[in-house]
Amino acid sequence: MLAPPPRRAALAVLIAASLSLIASSSGGLETEPAAGQDRATRAETLRFPFPQDEGALTPTTFKLGYPLVTLVYDTLMWRDESGKPRPWLVRSVHKGEGGRLIMLHLREGVRWHDGRPLTAADVAFTFRFFARRPHPRFTPQLASVERAEVVDRLAVVITLRHPSPGFMDQPLADLPILPRHLWEDLPDSRQAPAGLPVGSGPYRLVEHRRGRLYRFRANRRYFLGRPRVKTIEVPIERDFDRTLRDLQNRRIDMIPASLSEGAIARLDRTAFKVARGPLYRGTVLMFNTRKPPFNRPAARRAVARAIDIRRLARILGREAAVAADHGYVAPDSPRATDGSTHRFDQRAARSSLRRLKLPNLRVLASESDPQRRESGRQVVLALKRAGVSAELVELPQSELASAVGENGATPRFEAAIWTTPPLASYDPDYLSVVFGSDPDRAVLNYSGYDEPAFDDLAGRVAEEGNDRKRARLVRSELELLARDLPVVPLVYATGAFAYRPAVYDGWRFIDGTGILDKQSFLPASGLPANRRPDTAAAPPSPGGGLGPAGYVALALLAVTLALAAAGLLGAAGRKLHRGRR
Repeated sequence: MLAPPPRRAALAVLIAASLSLIASSSGGLETEPAAGQDRATRAETLRFPFPQDEGALTPTTFKLGYPLVTLVYDTLMWRDESGKPRPWLVRSVHKGEGGRLIMLHLREGVRWHDGRPLTAADVAFTFRFFARRPHPRFTPQLASVERAEVVDRLAVVITLRHPSPGFMDQPLADLPILPRHLWEDLPDSRQAPAGLPVGSGPYRLVEHRRGRLYRFRANRRYFLGRPRVKTIEVPIERDFDRTLRDLQNRRIDMIPASLSEGAIARLDRTAFKVARGPLYRGTVLMFNTRKPPFNRPAARRAVARAIDIRRLARILGREAAVAADHGYVAPDSPRATDGSTHRFDQRAARSSLRRLKLPNLRVLASESDPQRRESGRQVVLALKRAGVSAELVELPQSELASAVGENGATPRFEAAIWTTPPLASYDPDYLSVVFGSDPDRAVLNYSGYDEPAFDDLAGRVAEEGNDRKRARLVRSELELLARDLPVVPLVYATGAFAYRPAVYDGWRFIDGTGILDKQSFLPASGLPANRRPDTAAAPPSPGGGLGPAGYVALALLAVTLALAAAGLLGAAGRKLHRGRR
């Protein structure tokens, strides 16, 4: 559980910050306007569907609706169009003590939807909340955090157990910040406060008709500028064919799911545009390594050799999918490694499978996902060509999730077509969540993979601060996974999102996730500059930039704090001495 340190530790942090600023002129990173002119495109109402009801849309209750949640809630950092984390709620980020100490300086003037100011107390509370209440997405990202300390109203110091190179992305660019005044008294029996959610984001959820509709209203006082779209309506629509008809008939204005080339060909290209770019959501064949036949690496390798992933990508469509040649990290990710990790050899597969004498194999797949259903069909056909009896079993997504062991269910599958989390391609530290053996962190390890060599590599990746050394370690991780094959990476999707430009043409494609992102609705002039956050060697003063008079005042502050700390330590020493007598 994360807890604030004693008062003298806080003073020591401030002393270090003050003295470092006297010796250094680094003032941190200030947000700069984005290059280029802001587009004039605006819309009164914008409509796009979502495939299921996501409940109250809070950070503790969503399933698939993270993009909707982040319209309501903000994170400390946020990924720009190239997928790199940039300052969002924070104005500056500084590191100290070799990366173990991180000071976050929040923006001035950010408010919750109910008008209360967002402060450092909310940030520290959020870190402690998700450490105390396990969440499958966010709690593993806090594994390296020792404590979160409020320094002043807008400054937070995070102390890590070890340096964490991926910390800027996860949790800082992924963990939504909660309003302490609404969540701190939440009973353990409740997942979220009653009523519609209150966040700090560019939109407030003003209506939720269960199973039918979400309606969002623009936050006119948003700290990055008034959103360009006044109202967003999100009808719940589970039928994809009907969704496509609704777009053609102008009942909706965008589809937040990537479309196949066949679906795009059905659209009137004079009335619609298609935004394209890389996605980090992939498809894998996942084995249950806990029981026969796939508790044997030889069986997993034989099946993998039978699958031609490049042929699969061609069948799915060149514009819709690319082969997962680079393993579990998306090929367009800056974290991707060189060289192929997949070996297709049908003759060797047939020979191995004949010796192994595998039973009839049942491959599970979601009945509602066309790409994954077709992937499963092609895997089954490949196995049959290699001489194995196999069948595709199509299930509703909820039943498939239960079968692979989601939410604590007992795994009851041999092989399943499953999805890779994009977070693993944003930062490979997340690989330990999917393949590690630590039950507190590896909450997505549905394959049951358990390999000490992988755990050792993952631990080194989590702490290695040198980019080149870290890249080599990640390469070793991916090679190990390609050898042991708890999953066979098949394809990664390429994004193709159709929309009506006559209604709204301000969409921004975020590498890895697509166009349903809060940046698509914000004025470009308010977005953070497209550059890396400052990670200076020492934390700044909560006051921000300093002139000559500021340094003099800071020197006096350092002396005062030093005397205060000495007084505290001296009093503690005298008390200890009296106790010994």
